[in-house]
Amino acid sequence: MKAKSQQERSFIEEKIIDVQLEKSRLNREKSINLLNKGVLLYFSFTFLAIVGFVNGYINHNFLNILITMGLCTLLIGTVPYLYNMRNEEKSLDNIYENLKKMERGEK
Repeated sequence: MKAKSQQERSFIEEKIIDVQLEKSRLNREKSINLLNKGVLLYFSFTFLAIVGFVNGYINHNFLNILITMGLCTLLIGTVPYLYNMRNEEKSLDNIYENLKKMERGEK
């Protein structure tokens, strides 16, 4: 009876780990999407600024504003990605340490 209880417990722990990993994957995908949009906006602002300046549609001040806005969008897209990746790394390290403890028989 104790062996069956132990099997059920290990099955439940395995499923919990699977759910945590899937949640981690979803968070990673969301942060990658945000990063991709930030990079796309950065290159859009830069492209528009350069083309507009070369063709004489915008002046120096507006060029500087567009470049600054592009850098801000890149920063806004990058910071959440880095924050999320750091938290995910900590979470995976924690899961790994817990699994090592379980393997050694510790609680």
